[in-house]
Amino acid sequence: MKVLLAVFVTVIFNLSLTYGQYDKELGIEIQAASGSNLGGSFGGALKMAFVEDDALAFGPLVRYKFIYSNNIETGFSGNRSFWGAGGFLHYRFMEWFYAAAEMELNQTVNKFNNPNSNWSLALFLGGGIHRDFGKVALNAGFLFDVVDALRDPITQNQSPFAFDYFIQRQNPNNPNQQGGGGYFPIIPRVTFFFPLGL
Repeated sequence: MKVLLAVFVTVIFNLSLTYGQYDKELGIEIQAASGSNLGGSFGGALKMAFVEDDALAFGPLVRYKFIYSNNIETGFSGNRSFWGAGGFLHYRFMEWFYAAAEMELNQTVNKFNNPNSNWSLALFLGGGIHRDFGKVALNAGFLFDVVDALRDPITQNQSPFAFDYFIQRQNPNNPNQQGGGGYFPIIPRVTFFFPLGL
């Protein structure tokens, strides 16, 4: 999988070497923004987009996320954060939609199954709405993590994005059990792209 990430990032890097012919945008992604007196998280990513013909957008990204917990019953409180980097490739079409492929390598948050695994690979596929409002463009959609869907939960560490999953599976052995089948690795993404006059 690391070879796949290296190939993906190399392609994005080589495309961006010819950046003079592309329009440039700075993307600010809001990945998580939730909180209460029991805990929460916030984070996101910065994306440098090279845009060709208002359709193909690609470039590198850098991610950060902070997670905190405050258990008032046990008195435990703590926090974690992780960094990551990767690349993205979006295709914008029909003035309203986009399809996305994003690959990232992020720090592992929970190392329960493999304490020596410091990094976690993610390969997102998906899409959603892309709309240009002049001084800002909005990307809002859902992405499916292919790598986490193939990950073995018994021998491999949980994805650092697992806290953002929200669609539950049913356990076929006990269909009345809430969340007994786990979650589908689908996350929402909202990104604001600002044109740069470089």
